[in-house]
Amino acid sequence: MRIYARNKSVAIKDEKQLKRIKSYLKYNNYKAYILFLIGLGTGYRGGDLVELTVEDIRKALDRGALIILENKTKNTRKKSFERIAYLGERLSEILKEYIKDKEDGEYIYPSQKGKGKGKYKTHISRERLGKIFKEAASKVGVENVSIGTHTPRKTYGYIQYITHDKDINYVQELFGHTSPKITKSYIGIDEDILKESADVIDTYI
Repeated sequence: MRIYARNKSVAIKDEKQLKRIKSYLKYNNYKAYILFLIGLGTGYRGGDLVELTVEDIRKALDRGALIILENKTKNTRKKSFERIAYLGERLSEILKEYIKDKEDGEYIYPSQKGKGKGKYKTHISRERLGKIFKEAASKVGVENVSIGTHTPRKTYGYIQYITHDKDINYVQELFGHTSPKITKSYIGIDEDILKESADVIDTYI
């Protein structure tokens, strides 16, 4: 599978595959499952996800939305891009249950090998989280595609695209991209178009 975006992780476009990956994470690595759900439910980058603390989630639940200044934009935009993503009811309930007995200073996913002690260890690395997501996909038979920390975000974008009548401008606005072309490449629409064109012409062969 050829991917045109700079970040080579891909969206999960098959609903059954997505459910199986979530199920594997839920029963084998619940902390990773929580971060996967946040990425899927809000479209946040992996680098931002790993830095989330219990306090961040408590505040988000209080106001009904996550507000994050995306790390990639801090030094690359003249104006900072602050993303606001409202939390759905199901995601809110899962997060509320997850943090109910935790302290504000804890990371959602502390690293086993990080600095600090016990529950106050530093957060898991983006690279390690990507490997966990990739392993989950492999375990349920989703192979030969690149899975990483951006996979939940790209899947979020792809689902928004499909459910909003393939409105790429809508998804562009959600991600803060500078052009629809970037968004198409990012969530894998370019490849869908190429595959569709091959299917169409194949009827004339």
